[in-house]
Amino acid sequence: MSGGRSIPAKRKSAFRSERHRIAAEQDSIGWRLATRGPIIAYDEYLDEEVEFRIGQRNPESIEGLLIDFRYTARDGEISRRSVLCWQCGRDGGRLYVRGYCAFREELRTFRVDRMTDVIAIQNGRELPVEDAATFFAAFAARETSDVTTRLVVRE
Repeated sequence: MSGGRSIPAKRKSAFRSERHRIAAEQDSIGWRLATRGPIIAYDEYLDEEVEFRIGQRNPESIEGLLIDFRYTARDGEISRRSVLCWQCGRDGGRLYVRGYCAFREELRTFRVDRMTDVIAIQNGRELPVEDAATFFAAFAARETSDVTTRLVVRE
């Protein structure tokens, strides 16, 4: 090879978390959330600013949970997202997660049925999520406040 540089051979990882770790190293923008302090984002539905903190103070609540996943948009475009969760709830028959998206750098709402390869970061550890619908449905069922669980979704 010219220039004395070598390109390491690509290898397949046997573990999903290893693939996510490699993707995070290649695209660190989403993982910068893990080192940031409080994040302030404007919630257009509540017409106020919301403060997000990483780390679940209450493991029964989704607030503060950091998740990483692949998301398929309505038009079929697939992107990798890292989201600091704020709310989880149902609208009709669909389950949604709302939180601060590092990719868009704003508060966003995501349909759970469009998420794949989900990893949750709990207590500084990666927790692979085998079934996103089951995982997030448990948080939606635990929420009790009428104001914070009502998700307004615009399709």
